[in-house]
Amino acid sequence: MTLVLACPGSKSMTQRALILAALGQGVSRVRGALICDDSRYLTEALRLLGTEVTWQGTDVDIAPGPIRGGDAVLYCGNAGTAVRFLSALSLLSSSPFSVDGDSHMRGRPIGALANALTSMGARVSFPVRAGYPPIRIEPPAGEAMSEVQVDGSLSSQYATGLLLVAPRLPRGLRLTLSGEAVSRPYLDMTVAMMGQAGAKAHWSSTAEIVVEPGGYRSTEFDIEPDWSAAAFLLAAGFVVGRPVEVPGLRPPGESLQGDAAFALFLDRLRTGGGQSFDLTDVPDLLPPLVVAALFADGPTRIRGAAHTRVKESDRLAVLARGLKRVGARVWEHDEGLDLEPLDGPPTGTVELDPDDDHRMAMAFGLLSLRMPGISVANPGCVAKSFPDFWDVLGRIKAST
Repeated sequence: MTLVLACPGSKSMTQRALILAALGQGVSRVRGALICDDSRYLTEALRLLGTEVTWQGTDVDIAPGPIRGGDAVLYCGNAGTAVRFLSALSLLSSSPFSVDGDSHMRGRPIGALANALTSMGARVSFPVRAGYPPIRIEPPAGEAMSEVQVDGSLSSQYATGLLLVAPRLPRGLRLTLSGEAVSRPYLDMTVAMMGQAGAKAHWSSTAEIVVEPGGYRSTEFDIEPDWSAAAFLLAAGFVVGRPVEVPGLRPPGESLQGDAAFALFLDRLRTGGGQSFDLTDVPDLLPPLVVAALFADGPTRIRGAAHTRVKESDRLAVLARGLKRVGARVWEHDEGLDLEPLDGPPTGTVELDPDDDHRMAMAFGLLSLRMPGISVANPGCVAKSFPDFWDVLGRIKAST
């Protein structure tokens, strides 16, 4: 019997839609937005910068205003998208502002974006540690430069932040990615959503995106269910041997979200035998993929995941440490993991530490479907992206 499980709206699409609406020419609406910690941080920051943001359930009305930093400090917790997107907004501000986060966020690099902002004419300083939040940005004294190169090897969010503001720049932007770019599907999502709001942006080559000046119109955005969150629910179905349906979830090829590839990943795991996965483009699929692989019929090799070490936690290290505690055979590499299927559940009780990382907590929670003695420290950290996760997980347990 199929388990029908609800999934929240896409975090990535929600964050982009809020920024796009704040840069539009009139009131915009975002429907089906994700209510979570990251959305709250970004909402409060936009309000401080002069945008009216009104939430009505999962619908949001945004009335843009002139961006005035006023030397404010925009606090973002551990919301990496908010920190990076807001930093790029400095190019449009009439005055300086700072962006800061919690202790985890202060350990996540932002130097590549700072270098790009500096090359475009902004003045950037780091009050605590060079290359890491908090970051203070003074907008360019004149027109921002219309060409920029940004390192794409750690995160696509640096480039996304610059792309989102580009239609509002007097001469648009020609953005070149340097390094081995990761998470390209997120850039494709950004370009597509910019187009929905009336901007003209396109890939001119495999490493260059051109954005024409002209701004954005008021828009109505419909947010898809979050494939990054849904992957945990589909993985749960794999773990307990039950088909799972998530209403509204768009399949690979139709969704704007690259993480829709998880459906294809599960199909490969179901075929049995050894499997190898490259997560260069879809790093957020690491946690649910690893848990599903523990209950597959053969060994799994995962590579292309070095950039997951600078997410909310060092995900490769946290996963390897936690899985070894439950008896899994796992080998950690610089850019991935090798693991064997579990022989059987561990005896006794084990508390696993997700290091305050929402996706680590959800991954360890999935293990409890087959290992009743497992508990998760600080389970509330899932509020960053999937506040109802434990309730949904309880439904899965009750149905098996």
